[in-house]
Amino acid sequence: MAAADISVHGVLIAEMLLLVAVNDKGRVPFGSDSFVNIGLTGALLAELAIDGRLTIDADETVRAGDTRPGDALLADAYDAVREHLEGRKAKRVIGGLSRHIGGSRDRVVDRLVEGGVLGRDRPSAFRPTRHPVRDRAARQAVLDQVRAAATGDGPVRPDIAVVLALTGPCRLLERVAPERGTRGEAKRRIARVELIAAVAATATTIAAS
Repeated sequence: MAAADISVHGVLIAEMLLLVAVNDKGRVPFGSDSFVNIGLTGALLAELAIDGRLTIDADETVRAGDTRPGDALLADAYDAVREHLEGRKAKRVIGGLSRHIGGSRDRVVDRLVEGGVLGRDRPSAFRPTRHPVRDRAARQAVLDQVRAAATGDGPVRPDIAVVLALTGPCRLLERVAPERGTRGEAKRRIARVELIAAVAATATTIAAS
């Protein structure tokens, strides 16, 4: 995933969310780690739902669709739902998916490292591995689109809507609205796109009913 081809199309929603979350040193805001981890799992499920790979019934029961995705990470998430989590409520699926795919955050980080967007530095055996941003242009391309969606009044693509909707529960408001004066509008915008994200994620369910 090089800067030249990161128009955000073709990039997983979970990758976009993580790039919004991290600073140049690859760190998420203090106190946000666990929320971001859950958000990344939710992003994977939302992508599967938007693509019609799974459905969420009116009672929030999650069911796998008939078509397995070609992307390796999404395929693993799809398989985990189909083999271990199908028929459970969405919250339980979100709570159980990560361990079935080797850790949602670890998998997303690995993709971004392989794409050259993040690095993988381990200062010593006694210090944790760090993942600083290597391709700042790629990260900035994602930030620009999500920030534009947070403060603009135009239409928002479903994938960007999901990222923006997740920034609230992931405690990332300062990332999408770095200027204090824009945060009120960003909060209102996030509330509006939550409906877009929910409709996009359940569209295939409605079509199939």
